Amino acid sequence: MECPHLEKDTGSSATRKLQGLNQSVWSCEVCRSQKSSWLCLHCGTILCGRYVNAHAKSHFEKTSDHCLCMSMDMSIFCYLCDDFIINDNVHVSCLRTYMQEIAEGSRQVGCKSKGSSSGILATPPKVIKLANGETCQLHCAGLRNLGNTCFMNAVLQSLGNNEEFCKYFLKRPSFQMDVNGCSPSHKYDTRSTSKPEELLLAEELRKIFIALWEESNCSCSPDSLFSVVLKVVPQFRGYQQQDAHEFMRYLLDELHEELRRASCWTMDRKGTTIVSHTFGGTLQSDVVCLICGTESQKLDPILDFSLDIPEQFICRRKGDKLPNCTLEDCLKSFTSLEKLEESEWYYCEKCGSRQQSSKQLCMYSLPNVLCLHLKRFRFTSFLRSKVDVYVEFPLKGLDISPYVNQSLGKSKENCLYDLAAVVVHHGSGVGSGHYTTYACSSVSGSWYHFNDSTVSCVTPEHVSSCKAYILFYARRSTKNNNMKIDK
Repeated sequence: MECPHLEKDTGSSATRKLQGLNQSVWSCEVCRSQKSSWLCLHCGTILCGRYVNAHAKSHFEKTSDHCLCMSMDMSIFCYLCDDFIINDNVHVSCLRTYMQEIAEGSRQVGCKSKGSSSGILATPPKVIKLANGETCQLHCAGLRNLGNTCFMNAVLQSLGNNEEFCKYFLKRPSFQMDVNGCSPSHKYDTRSTSKPEELLLAEELRKIFIALWEESNCSCSPDSLFSVVLKVVPQFRGYQQQDAHEFMRYLLDELHEELRRASCWTMDRKGTTIVSHTFGGTLQSDVVCLICGTESQKLDPILDFSLDIPEQFICRRKGDKLPNCTLEDCLKSFTSLEKLEESEWYYCEKCGSRQQSSKQLCMYSLPNVLCLHLKRFRFTSFLRSKVDVYVEFPLKGLDISPYVNQSLGKSKENCLYDLAAVVVHHGSGVGSGHYTTYACSSVSGSWYHFNDSTVSCVTPEHVSSCKAYILFYARRSTKNNNMKIDK
């Protein structure tokens, strides 16, 4: 939220005191705890949070005008507003920069050497040398956590490392809607608008991609994009951990609709946008009446495929000699023949009533970027739990042809995918935990771990060992299937 208590000089005293400490680890000045440390932005006192000994809250209660404090991940909380805030001033921005420099310095000192068993190699270099002798800048900027916004950062990094998707936005001027469709403007500010229909996610996403691709090896803030999301979707408000997949679906759906409303940003007369061109596929559903054999077929456009983890892997006990669950097991389960429950029986027009029926899904058309969501969260009337089963997935050569409508005669070459990014949920709680992203650089071909503002090099083995939540696979033959987007 926008905090009215952040004054022009707030943060100046804290910056001077923090620079005098010259250390990267904070400890509470009362109990010396290094857990959940907070910096008072008014006087620079470092105290522990409410879930330790609550000395930061006690400090506010004694000095009620000292209401703003900052955590080590640079999130700012206001005790008077009782919420995390997203606005900055000059002193707070300088404080963030100084803290980022300290964090980067400590990471460089403590980084692992190549071949480390942990799989973490080092802080990524800003510039690399290509095989032809030319140098190229890597795109490895982090994103600041605004207070449990790791779900958003993980999705943005996954999208930001898709070169074709990003370049569509990077090549365009500022977005702005008007009554005639759209018009370019270089002064458009989404924060200054009051009507929800004027809040363009496309414009703020364009700014984020510019920061990720041009501000290499530094941390940028997605606060403007988040402020748009907060105004449009109230469910993302507050200091609660949100679901990364739910956020991704909302972001892509809204982005697609925004670009469709502005006809000059669509890619053809059918209303194809960069969203549907990149992630859009078609799901085929075949329902058969088990009494008379009548078939019904339905085609649905879809941006991602949600896969169940087969029950036999969830219920396995220690000592069972079952192999690890694989992504292919999840895809087979997704496309297997299913006998519907009575509540889901199909209404057969030939029989004139609801009859026993079966259902089978398959992929009718494939996207250029295949997004696979593993259903790790279960919700019942009395229980919410996470499925923490490890699912093996290939980094190269995922073959989707067995799960595509066989009558279409798709060539196997067009069904091969290579992994581009993985979103991981760390922790066991629903509505809690932490999200990070692994992504493969299109420039260097190396893998990087994006943990909010921290970015580190990792080995492919480290990536393949993670418990994936959302997988992004890029089709190998996308160069042959891409539309021209340089309008």
